[in-house]
Amino acid sequence: MVSDLGGIGIAVEVDHAVDAEVEVLFTKVQHEQGKLDILVNNAWGGYSVTDGTLDEPFWLQPMLRFDRMWTVGVRSNLVATRLGLPLLLAAGRGLVVNTTLMFADLAHDIGALVGEAPADLEKPASEGHAGCALFYRTAKLAINQMTLYMAKDLAWNGHRVAMVALSPGFMRTEAIMDEVGSDAGHWYTEPILDGTESTELTGRGVVALATDNEILAKSGQTLSTRQLARDYGYSDVDGRSPV
Repeated sequence: MVSDLGGIGIAVEVDHAVDAEVEVLFTKVQHEQGKLDILVNNAWGGYSVTDGTLDEPFWLQPMLRFDRMWTVGVRSNLVATRLGLPLLLAAGRGLVVNTTLMFADLAHDIGALVGEAPADLEKPASEGHAGCALFYRTAKLAINQMTLYMAKDLAWNGHRVAMVALSPGFMRTEAIMDEVGSDAGHWYTEPILDGTESTELTGRGVVALATDNEILAKSGQTLSTRQLARDYGYSDVDGRSPV
């Protein structure tokens, strides 16, 4: 797909739960390319555990789901970043993007998290379950916090490599399209896909960040793809401006 769009796409099969395979990947990059400008960490796991417990409370959820989210979600970001940083630092500047989720409702929980207010234990109408959400949210929040402290570590040591967490909205991934029985040419006929964004919008966000001479000012932040589109003034691939 990269090559079809005019670039040079090189596919490498890697299991991000196996550190040795990730090491081979970055050794290959070093030997074949000699440098690294941008690293996007997007590996994820957990939803492959399909045992019918996704809507159950956390004590009925399998720990395997939790372990995969953390191993191939949180830990893999750290491993790949550690291995990629020597190549980024050698170039004197660069960008690392950890895909994640921005939680708009987190502000309601801050008081409880810092011991200054009671926890809001009412169930929102939009929330179907807490079990998988517990696993998922703690993993994604860990990515956001990890991004912040990676950025601090780099800044405190004088390096000009930016670290950001990037949160897409509801995307029309291959899996989502298959689930609703649609495709890239007919998704707009499905009401459930109204307001979604293409996967390319995330890519455009990465390009905008990578070409921003003031990117270090955003280092450590959790950003949304839609806000970036508004800030940098670009649209989705279908010409729509995400709201």
